[in-house]
Amino acid sequence: MNKKFFMVLTMVLAVAAGLATTALAQGRGFGHHHGWMLGRMTKELNLTEAQQTQIKTILQTERAKMRPLMQQLHQNEKAQSAAVTGAFDETQARAFAGKQTQIMSDLIVEKERTKSEIYAVLTPDQRAKAQQLLEQRQQRRLQHMQKHSQQPTQVPPSQ
Repeated sequence: MNKKFFMVLTMVLAVAAGLATTALAQGRGFGHHHGWMLGRMTKELNLTEAQQTQIKTILQTERAKMRPLMQQLHQNEKAQSAAVTGAFDETQARAFAGKQTQIMSDLIVEKERTKSEIYAVLTPDQRAKAQQLLEQRQQRRLQHMQKHSQQPTQVPPSQ
Protein backbone atom coordinates (compact mmCIF):
# COMPACT_ATOMS: atom_id res chain seq x y z
CA MET A 1 0.00 0.00 0.00
CA ASN A 2 2.81 2.45 0.81
CA LYS A 3 4.51 1.73 -2.49
CA LYS A 4 1.30 2.47 -4.38
CA PHE A 5 0.75 5.64 -2.36
CA PHE A 6 4.21 6.94 -3.12
CA MET A 7 3.88 6.11 -6.80
CA VAL A 8 0.60 8.02 -7.04
CA LEU A 9 1.97 10.93 -5.08
CA THR A 10 5.11 10.99 -7.23
CA MET A 11 2.99 11.34 -10.35
CA VAL A 12 0.96 14.12 -8.77
CA LEU A 13 4.09 15.92 -7.66
CA ALA A 14 5.69 15.62 -11.08
CA VAL A 15 2.67 17.37 -12.56
CA ALA A 16 2.85 19.93 -9.77
CA ALA A 17 6.50 20.60 -10.61
CA GLY A 18 5.48 21.34 -14.19
CA LEU A 19 2.75 23.68 -13.03
CA ALA A 20 5.16 25.37 -10.65
CA THR A 21 7.55 25.93 -13.56
CA THR A 22 4.80 27.69 -15.44
CA ALA A 23 3.91 29.78 -12.39
CA LEU A 24 7.53 30.78 -11.87
CA ALA A 25 7.91 31.65 -15.54
CA GLN A 26 4.90 33.94 -15.16
CA GLY A 27 6.35 35.48 -12.00
CA ARG A 28 3.85 34.11 -9.49
CA GLY A 29 6.15 32.13 -7.19
CA PHE A 30 5.07 29.46 -4.70
CA GLY A 31 3.38 31.15 -1.74
CA HIS A 32 -0.14 31.03 -3.12
CA HIS A 33 0.11 27.35 -4.02
CA HIS A 34 1.35 26.37 -0.57
CA GLY A 35 -1.36 28.36 1.16
CA TRP A 36 -3.99 26.63 -0.96
CA MET A 37 -2.42 23.23 -0.38
CA LEU A 38 -2.27 23.69 3.39
CA GLY A 39 -5.87 24.90 3.46
CA ARG A 40 -7.03 21.93 1.42
CA MET A 41 -5.08 19.48 3.60
CA THR A 42 -6.49 21.11 6.74
CA LYS A 43 -10.03 20.74 5.44
CA GLU A 44 -9.77 17.26 3.93
CA LEU A 45 -7.60 15.66 6.62
CA ASN A 46 -8.85 17.63 9.63
CA LEU A 47 -5.36 18.77 10.63
CA THR A 48 -4.74 20.01 14.14
CA GLU A 49 -3.19 23.43 14.77
CA ALA A 50 0.11 21.72 15.62
CA GLN A 51 0.04 19.73 12.37
CA GLN A 52 -0.75 22.87 10.39
CA THR A 53 2.21 24.64 11.96
CA GLN A 54 4.54 21.73 11.25
CA ILE A 55 3.38 21.37 7.65
CA LYS A 56 3.60 25.11 7.06
CA THR A 57 7.24 24.98 8.20
CA ILE A 58 7.91 22.00 5.93
CA LEU A 59 6.38 23.81 2.96
CA GLN A 60 8.39 26.97 3.65
CA THR A 61 11.59 24.92 3.75
CA GLU A 62 10.58 23.23 0.51
CA ARG A 63 9.99 26.60 -1.13
CA ALA A 64 13.53 27.70 -0.28
CA LYS A 65 14.96 24.50 -1.79
CA MET A 66 12.71 24.51 -4.85
CA ARG A 67 13.14 28.13 -5.91
CA PRO A 68 16.73 27.74 -7.21
CA LEU A 69 15.81 24.54 -9.04
CA MET A 70 12.81 26.20 -10.65
CA GLN A 71 15.00 29.12 -11.69
CA GLN A 72 17.50 26.70 -13.25
CA LEU A 73 14.70 25.00 -15.15
CA HIS A 74 13.38 28.33 -16.41
CA GLN A 75 16.85 29.58 -17.38
CA ASN A 76 17.56 26.37 -19.27
CA GLU A 77 14.28 26.75 -21.18
CA LYS A 78 15.11 30.37 -22.02
CA ALA A 79 18.59 29.40 -23.22
CA GLN A 80 17.12 26.67 -25.41
CA SER A 81 14.55 29.06 -26.90
CA ALA A 82 17.25 31.64 -27.59
CA ALA A 83 19.36 29.02 -29.37
CA VAL A 84 16.69 28.12 -31.94
CA THR A 85 18.02 28.80 -35.42
CA GLY A 86 15.59 26.88 -37.57
CA ALA A 87 18.06 24.05 -38.15
CA PHE A 88 17.78 20.93 -35.99
CA ASP A 89 20.85 20.16 -33.90
CA GLU A 90 20.44 16.78 -32.23
CA THR A 91 23.46 17.25 -29.98
CA GLN A 92 22.08 20.53 -28.71
CA ALA A 93 18.60 19.04 -28.24
CA ARG A 94 20.02 16.10 -26.28
CA ALA A 95 22.09 18.43 -24.10
CA PHE A 96 18.98 20.49 -23.33
CA ALA A 97 16.93 17.36 -22.60
CA GLY A 98 19.68 15.97 -20.36
CA LYS A 99 19.89 19.15 -18.34
CA GLN A 100 16.10 19.39 -18.02
CA THR A 101 16.00 15.74 -16.94
CA GLN A 102 18.57 16.33 -14.22
CA ILE A 103 16.77 19.39 -12.90
CA MET A 104 13.40 17.60 -12.95
CA SER A 105 15.00 14.66 -11.11
CA ASP A 106 16.26 17.05 -8.45
CA LEU A 107 12.79 18.59 -8.19
CA ILE A 108 11.15 15.19 -7.79
CA VAL A 109 13.67 14.20 -5.09
CA GLU A 110 12.88 17.39 -3.17
CA LYS A 111 9.14 16.80 -3.56
CA GLU A 112 9.54 13.23 -2.33
CA ARG A 113 11.51 14.46 0.68
CA THR A 114 8.79 16.99 1.46
CA LYS A 115 6.06 14.42 0.98
CA SER A 116 7.83 12.07 3.39
CA GLU A 117 8.16 14.83 6.00
CA ILE A 118 4.48 15.72 5.69
CA TYR A 119 3.46 12.08 5.77
CA ALA A 120 5.36 11.68 9.06
CA VAL A 121 3.22 14.46 10.61
CA LEU A 122 -0.05 12.74 9.74
CA THR A 123 -1.84 10.18 11.89
CA PRO A 124 -2.49 6.70 10.42
CA ASP A 125 -6.12 7.67 9.75
CA GLN A 126 -5.06 10.88 8.00
CA ARG A 127 -2.55 8.93 5.88
CA ALA A 128 -5.31 6.52 4.84
CA LYS A 129 -7.59 9.43 3.94
CA ALA A 130 -4.77 11.10 1.98
CA GLN A 131 -4.22 7.84 0.09
CA GLN A 132 -7.91 7.63 -0.73
CA LEU A 133 -7.99 11.24 -1.96
CA LEU A 134 -4.94 10.72 -4.14
CA GLU A 135 -6.44 7.60 -5.68
CA GLN A 136 -9.68 9.45 -6.42
CA ARG A 137 -7.75 12.31 -8.00
CA GLN A 138 -5.73 9.92 -10.12
CA GLN A 139 -8.91 8.16 -11.24
CA ARG A 140 -10.51 11.49 -12.24
CA ARG A 141 -7.34 12.46 -14.12
CA LEU A 142 -7.30 9.15 -16.02
CA GLN A 143 -10.98 9.50 -16.90
CA HIS A 144 -10.37 13.05 -18.08
CA MET A 145 -7.44 11.95 -20.24
CA GLN A 146 -9.43 9.05 -21.71
CA LYS A 147 -12.38 11.29 -22.43
CA HIS A 148 -10.23 13.77 -24.32
CA SER A 149 -8.25 11.13 -26.19
CA GLN A 150 -11.47 9.53 -27.50
CA GLN A 151 -12.96 12.73 -28.88
CA PRO A 152 -12.41 12.95 -32.64
CA THR A 153 -10.58 15.95 -33.89
CA GLN A 154 -12.96 18.13 -35.86
CA VAL A 155 -11.73 19.11 -39.26
CA PRO A 156 -13.35 22.19 -40.74
CA PRO A 157 -15.15 21.49 -44.03
CA SER A 158 -13.20 22.50 -47.11
CA GLN A 159 -14.71 25.16 -49.33
